[in-house]
Amino acid sequence: MVAINPLGQLIFSPIFGWLGNRFGSIRLICLISCIAYVIGNVMYSCLSLFPHDPDEDVETRGRYRYIAMFLARLLVGISSANQAPIRSYVASATWKHERNMHISILSLFQALGFMIGPAIQSALVPVGCSHDYPTGEIQFDMYTISGWLSAGVGIISFILFLPGIFSEHYISKIEAERIKTNDNEKIELGRPDLFAVTSCAVSFFVFLFNFILLETIGTPLCMDQLGWDEGKSITNLGILMSVGAVISMFAYASVAPLTRLMDERLVYIGLGLIPMLLGRIVMLPMGKDFPPLKPDEGGEGGDGDGDGLHLYYQMFTRTQDSCQDESGTGGCDLEWCKTTPAITEVQFYLGYIISAISFPYCMAICQALFSKLIGPRPQGVWMGLFTSVGSLARICGPIFVSKIYQSYGTYWTFGLCILSLVISLVVSGLTYKRLIPIEDRLLPRIEITDDQDQGTGDTDEGNYTSF
Repeated sequence: MVAINPLGQLIFSPIFGWLGNRFGSIRLICLISCIAYVIGNVMYSCLSLFPHDPDEDVETRGRYRYIAMFLARLLVGISSANQAPIRSYVASATWKHERNMHISILSLFQALGFMIGPAIQSALVPVGCSHDYPTGEIQFDMYTISGWLSAGVGIISFILFLPGIFSEHYISKIEAERIKTNDNEKIELGRPDLFAVTSCAVSFFVFLFNFILLETIGTPLCMDQLGWDEGKSITNLGILMSVGAVISMFAYASVAPLTRLMDERLVYIGLGLIPMLLGRIVMLPMGKDFPPLKPDEGGEGGDGDGDGLHLYYQMFTRTQDSCQDESGTGGCDLEWCKTTPAITEVQFYLGYIISAISFPYCMAICQALFSKLIGPRPQGVWMGLFTSVGSLARICGPIFVSKIYQSYGTYWTFGLCILSLVISLVVSGLTYKRLIPIEDRLLPRIEITDDQDQGTGDTDEGNYTSF
C-alpha cells in the first residue's frame, strides 16, 4: 500500500515523457493527470461509501475498502508522473542561461508540497478522526479532509492548464540551431555524456532518499528519541516543516543569483552536498543518555515484529479505540534503545534546518545540470527516467525505515545516509569536469554572439525568453 503511489509514478513517468515528445505538447497529459489526481483523492476521501462488515473474518474484513484505497493511491501516483513532461517543458522553454532560475522555481513548489502537506495534516489534528466509518456515510475528519483539500488543489491545477491560461512556447530547437561552428555550418548534437548523466541520476536518488527518509521517520523518531506523544510529535513536526519551507524558499530564490556569480558546480557541492552531509552527521547519537522507554503495556519492551512492518502499523493505521486516544504514548519500545544513546532536541532541530537549507541547492542545480547535459533536444523520455529515479527513492525510503531503523537503530540509519551522501559527493567529484552543458563539451569552438547568449537578439528568440 505504501509503495503503490511512487510505483505508479515510476512506471508512468517515462511513458508520459515519451507521450510529451510524441504530441509536441504537455497540455493533454497534464489535464488527464489532474483528472486522475482528483478522482484518486475523492475516492480516498469516500472510502466509507464502500461496504465494510466488522463481523466478517479478519482475513476478508474491509477488502473492498482496501482495494479502493489501493486504486486511489495508484491513481494519485500515476498522476504525479506528470512531473516528467513538466520538467521536460521547463528545459525546452528556457534558454541555458536562465534555466537554473526556472528549474529552481519548479523544484521550490515540489519541495513546498512535501513540506506543507505534513503541516496541513498537523493543522487538522484538532479535528480528530472518526470513531467509526459506517457504510454509506461520508465522514469528515483529519484524514478525509486532507483528501478533499488535495482534490481541490487538483481542480485548480486542471484550470491552470486550460487553453488561454497555459500557453506553451518551445525554444530548444531555436537554441540548437544557433549552435554553429566557426564556418557557420549547422552541426548535430552528439549523444549525452552518460557518465555525467548517471552521476546526476545517482545524486538525485540520494537527495530524495534522504529527504523522504527524514519526513517518513520524523514522527516515530520524535516519539522514540524525544519521548513526545504522537499528537505533540505531529504538531511540532508540522511547525518545523513550515519553518523549513520558508527557509527553503529563500534558498531556492538564491540559486539563480549565486550561479551567475560563480560556477554552478561549486554552489552545488559547497552549499548543497557538503552541508547536507554535515546535517546527517549532526543527527548521529552523541550523548550519554538513553531514550525514554515506552511504558510496559502487557509485555516486555519490544524488539518489534520480525517482518519489519511493526513501525508501519504504528504510523499508518488507526483502530476505533486509538481514534478516541488522539495521541500515542511517547517512548521507545525497540531493543536497541536500551544500548544506543538518544538523539537530543538540539541535534534533531539542527539537522533538519541544515537539510532545509542545503536541499534546495542539491535539487535545483542537479536537475538543471541534468537538463544541460541532455542538451537542446526533446527531453521527455530522459526526464521520465530521471523522475523514475526519484520515485525509486520514495519506494526505498519507507522500506528502509521499517527494516533498518526498527531493527538496527539510529547509528545504522543515519550512518547509511551518510554513506549515500559520501558516494554522491565522490561521484560528483569524479565527474566534476564533465558536469557541463553538452554544447561546451562537444563543441568547444562554437561561436554564439552576445545577443544570442543573452536571448535579446533581433530574431524570434526575443519572443521566447520567458515561458
